Amino acid sequence: MIIDGIVEQGKHLGRKLGFPTANVAPRAAVGEWPRNGVYAAAFWIDGDALAWPGMLNQGVHPTAPEGKPTVEVNLIGFEGDLYDRPVRVEYLRFLRLERRFESLDALAVQLARDRNAVRTWIAASLAGEEPGDAATRRAREIEWHDF
Repeated sequence: MIIDGIVEQGKHLGRKLGFPTANVAPRAAVGEWPRNGVYAAAFWIDGDALAWPGMLNQGVHPTAPEGKPTVEVNLIGFEGDLYDRPVRVEYLRFLRLERRFESLDALAVQLARDRNAVRTWIAASLAGEEPGDAATRRAREIEWHDF
């Protein structure tokens, strides 16, 4: 799945938890919408040739359900303002289903695990340590920013 969109304002909950996200308002999509959950993703800003690794959540955020369903990405290694900028997001690997946590603290602990899983999987893919499935092959094809 690939989405082209614009980064819009969100609830700022990710920022409060230490995991700021870019909320993507889709303008165009290629592929079939996948199930809600957490994914390893590639994230391009303003048509840049290099991608940022990202921890993507697609869904209704059941621990803090106020607001509309979202596609939001925590970029690994990126700092800066993305509001109103055009972006492209490519879903690479499904990590887990979206679920409700007993508290925001418990959610933050899981987000740290998820972000580490994304970082570890991309690094292992690039080092040739992962099996050669389609997601791993795609991760190897992408030109990444340092993370």
